[in-house]
Parts: sequence; structure tokens; C-alpha cells
Amino acid sequence: MEAQRHALGYTWLRWSTTHIGHRLTGSPQGTRAEVSSDSLFRRSGLEHVQLFPFRAQAWSRGRVGLTIGDGSGFLHLTAVALANTPLEADVEAPLIDAGNGLPADLDLLGNALAGKVALVNIGLVDAPEGSRNLHRSEKAALALARGAAAILFVNQVEGGILLTGTASIDGTLIPVPAACVATEDGTNLRAMLANGQALTARLTMSNQSAVVEAHNVIAEIRGTRLPEEVIVVGGHLDSWDLATGATDNGLGSYSILDLARAMQAMPFKPERTVRFVLFMGEEQGLLGSRALVEHYRKSGELARIKCMINLDMAGHPQGFGVAGPSGWSDLIAALSTSIHQVDSSSYSGRVSEEIWLHSDHQPFLMAGVPVLYPLSDLGKHVYGCYHSSCDDIHLVDPQAMVNNVRFTGMLVYGLAAQEALPGQFSETQLKRRLTEAGLEGPLRIGGDWPW
Repeated sequence: MEAQRHALGYTWLRWSTTHIGHRLTGSPQGTRAEVSSDSLFRRSGLEHVQLFPFRAQAWSRGRVGLTIGDGSGFLHLTAVALANTPLEADVEAPLIDAGNGLPADLDLLGNALAGKVALVNIGLVDAPEGSRNLHRSEKAALALARGAAAILFVNQVEGGILLTGTASIDGTLIPVPAACVATEDGTNLRAMLANGQALTARLTMSNQSAVVEAHNVIAEIRGTRLPEEVIVVGGHLDSWDLATGATDNGLGSYSILDLARAMQAMPFKPERTVRFVLFMGEEQGLLGSRALVEHYRKSGELARIKCMINLDMAGHPQGFGVAGPSGWSDLIAALSTSIHQVDSSSYSGRVSEEIWLHSDHQPFLMAGVPVLYPLSDLGKHVYGCYHSSCDDIHLVDPQAMVNNVRFTGMLVYGLAAQEALPGQFSETQLKRRLTEAGLEGPLRIGGDWPW
């Protein structure tokens, strides 16, 4: 009832979008988001609050220009630079259609991609059945390995929407420029190439990058029975700079702030320690979560973490996903049934065992920690604004945030009350699980496959 009657997550998020704006790591706005989140944890009465510092390569955009030549004239197209692209670049080369940018697409091109500007879909378009998409940074790495001189990503959202995001797997600057164009412009360029027109693309950009100190914001409620066992509830606070990042990931991070407030206000505390973590640097390569997991590994703290619940673009949960060794799926199914019995009209109780990458759960998962996440569908109107200029507060449903706090909170209390929780992954179990999920290839591309 506390989460419903006294909800503050949406109010805090709306204030942030108005008074802070975007939350790009390394920017003044990012620092303000860190400080204000620290203050909100403390205002909510949590006694154990800290800023966890880490060093990050903070990239910020400058200017970008894109000109397409067909031998008789020029088109000047609107584009947006992807993050972690060069500080200065001026590349002019023939444009080549690289399809969806998957290994099979590049294999068809053979050596033809070398020295060319690759035109690549961010999503999957007319892909063979069963094809699995790759992250834009993985597609960039594959194109670079084939000698591409530059990369033009095509967004798949109609309406002239441009998308940003990192083109780098590890947060370092890639050696060639990469930018995004709208789906309408990409379709036009592909039609011209298909008609046999020889096109050249000139991509210029000027960006900034500097090493800065950023901070994960951490708060916890100590467990009453098993305080040495820790449940991490995390989500990234940072966002890209084209908009305010209301859904990606203000939706998750400000729900975490309100969950901490609600649990602190309750008359009974969880039996295990619940640690709330707002990560910075997620958008630039999971920098904050990687730094924290490495710190936990070195300090021995990692062994105390029973699971990590990741709220990234999490709206109204209809269930929870789980990636853990034997026992975890059955436990989540049982807890999900209990939540459904409390509110059968709003919560369907679905359970998924799908594993995905490129969010702050990944470093925990790769360290053997079981990971959980809410299952929610935000709708095409929200996903179309992902990393784009339209990601603002008008997309956020206040009740979805309330239900996020309610159902995630029920799950947390249920986990904390278990007599014993299932264990972490063994190395053998984790390798088998990742292989079964088809993630060995993407992890190898990213340099994160440890075997």
C-alpha cells in the first residue's frame, strides 16, 4: 500500500526531466543526477548511502555532417554521431549496402567492404527466419574487422527519428566515424544503390572526450536475519543527451529510488540485505557496473551477492525473467504465483528464462551471479523513442512506475524471506547456459567470452 498511496517515483522523474535534463556520464547534468539521487536516498531515511567513484572516458558530441554524392550532385542528409566515435574525422568513400550488418551479410560482400562506407540497419530488415540481431557496437566491430572506412546506421523507426548510442564495445574510441540516419533516408539510399547508382558518402565529425570521475549511487537496507546475504536491485541512472532519458532509464532508476523509499517506510524490514545501485556509464559500455563488479570480485564481496535484479526500461511488470542455475526458475515461478494471488488483475505472473546482454546485469551474470528482470512491454511508441530526441516524460505512465515498485518490491521481500536461496553459477554451468542461449558469438565479438 505504501507504494501506491505515497508514490514519488514519477514526481521525482518529472522534476529531473525539467530541472536536470539528460544525464550523460561526465556531463554537469550527469553529476547533478548523481548528487540528487544520493540526496533522495538520504531523504527517504536510508542510513547506508554512498557514492562509488570510478574513472570513465566521457564522450560528448560536437558537429557532424553527411553528404552523399552521385556523380552529378549532392544530398546533404541529417545525421547524428554515435558515441565513442573519433574526435576528428573526415572520410569520403564509396557507399556500400551491408544489409543488417550480421556476419552472413558481410560474408556475402567478401573483401568489397574494405575502404567503403557501410550502410547498416540497426534492426533486422528482411532477415532469414531465426536470425538474431546484434548490438550496434558488435556490428561496428564486425565492419571494422572487414576494413570499413566509416559506418552509416539506418534507424528502423519512421518519422525522421535519429538514434544515438555507443559504437564501441569497451568504451574506448573506435578508429572510424559512425553515424545514424533516418529510415526514410536509408531507404532512399538503398533504392539508389539497388538501381546501380554509384554513391559516395562524406562523413565529417568533431567530438570531445575526456577521462572523468563518475559515481554509482549506492544505498542499502540491512537485513534483519541474514544481513551478510545481499540482493542487488540496480538500474542505470545515466542517459544519452538527445533527450531527457525519461524511459531509458529514468523509468527504472527513479522506480528504484521510490522502491527504496517505500521499503524504508515499511514497518517490517527485509530479512536479507537489499542493496540499491544506480549505475552511471551504462550507455558508454557498462562502465559503472563493470567497475563495481570488479571491485566486488577483488574485495570478496561478490560471494555475498545472491542475485541481481536489473530494472532497465522496466514498466508495468507482467512477470519476471530469470537467468540462474538449478532452483532459481522454480523459485521465481513460485514467487510470481504468490504475487499473482495478491493482484491477479494487474499481474499475469509470466516467467521467462531468456538471457540478453548490454545492460548492467551483464557484468554480474558473467561473474556467476543469477540475474532477474521485470517483463514488461512499453509499446512501440516508447521503443521508437529509444536513445532518441523524443524520449521525454510524456512517454511515462505514472501507474506503470507504481506497479514496477509494487511487484518488484513483492519479489524482493519474497526472496529476502526464503530460508535458503539457490546458489550462483559454477563456471561450467554458466558456460553451458550462455552457449545454449546463443550468446557465445556476441560475447566473443565484445571480448567478454572468458573461455
